[in-house]
Amino acid sequence: MFTKALKLNKVSRSQLEVFRFALCLLAPVGVMYYIGIDTHKKLHVEGFWPDPETLNKVPKERYEIEAELARMKKERLQKRLKLQERLINEFGVTDFEEEKRKILAEEAMNKK
Repeated sequence: MFTKALKLNKVSRSQLEVFRFALCLLAPVGVMYYIGIDTHKKLHVEGFWPDPETLNKVPKERYEIEAELARMKKERLQKRLKLQERLINEFGVTDFEEEKRKILAEEAMNKK
């Protein structure tokens, strides 16, 4: 059937292979050319990248690093105090070290 169509249009096999080869080469090149022209207009999504002002900035100077460490320690202490307050209010735990030892002993028993 396919060879019959070739005979009707008078296209030889070599011409068909040249056409296929050219199509296989030019189709990706054409797509890349189309996308490559004015990519900002075609592929730009507004608001995809966050503003640099809203990003975390890595401290570079010694005083900035010390200030960041102090802030992190303060946050960690606030979380610990909040957790201790919750333990006191909800579970009635007053001696945190004793409670920690109990939990560790229970975990050790469960592992055995």
